[in-house]
Amino acid sequence: MLEILLSVLGVVLLVVIYQHFRYLKIRRELAQDRQRLLHSQDAFHVIVFFKLKSGGKMTATTRRFAELITASSKARLIYAGQSGFTVPSALDKRDWDGALLFEYPSRSDFENTRTEPRTEVARALFADSYLHGMRRNRRVSATIPQILLRRRVRDLLTGKARVAPLETSNAFQTFPEFQVWRNRVDRLHALYEINRNGLVLFSLVKYSQTSFQGPLDAFGSRLLSRMAALSHGPMHIGRTVAVEEFSRFDRVYIVYFPNARYFAELLGSNMFNSVAGDQQLSDMLQVATAPITYRLQQ
Repeated sequence: MLEILLSVLGVVLLVVIYQHFRYLKIRRELAQDRQRLLHSQDAFHVIVFFKLKSGGKMTATTRRFAELITASSKARLIYAGQSGFTVPSALDKRDWDGALLFEYPSRSDFENTRTEPRTEVARALFADSYLHGMRRNRRVSATIPQILLRRRVRDLLTGKARVAPLETSNAFQTFPEFQVWRNRVDRLHALYEINRNGLVLFSLVKYSQTSFQGPLDAFGSRLLSRMAALSHGPMHIGRTVAVEEFSRFDRVYIVYFPNARYFAELLGSNMFNSVAGDQQLSDMLQVATAPITYRLQQ
């Protein structure tokens, strides 16, 4: 009996290890995300949303910006992405061309360098930029692959192994109020040509006082099951920290999807629109990006 138990535990451990490294490979190669799993508890993450100057080159400008920031501080570039669209919030109505994610050893390291001349030179490369801090939840972010594995096992055991094809929402395709989203879908198809292997969605969420949700509740049960089956999902979950202006959000979700075309199909589906309708979020800023991190290193 003991041998059987040990064998079962051994198999479970192997599956858990495989799941971890499978998702790590996806993050490194497809999402182009360079986050270390076990970063310091003091680590401070900073998201840089930016707008290029007229005629500005995406790769050259973001590369130079990252070089200046990392040369004048202890920051590490975690991710760089080119935006397909921005869903503005009541707290920030600007339209961004892309997003960068940096990790600093601590909040004080960030504050000590944010007003240095080199940082000001870096920000002057853009027509506009906005910085927002994040205290990344190490435990939740590190265990997401296992949370998704547990969800997948549960679905298999309850006879929900099949991933149903996405059904196009007739309302999304025809109702005038969805025109702005249909325009965003068109931009996603163009973004697909930038990177066909991934899309990373930045979401800054402001909850109403009566509708605060847990770290993963915002995705909805059906969407979380789909993520578990198709090997995508959240990469970074954290508490937001306002470092400039007055954008007081509550949480940051940075989520990987297989590619921009998949995300476009998802947005126009009955499933996604029903899940979105179930949410009671009071406000949200979203920026959908194609990974270009490795272009900056070429």
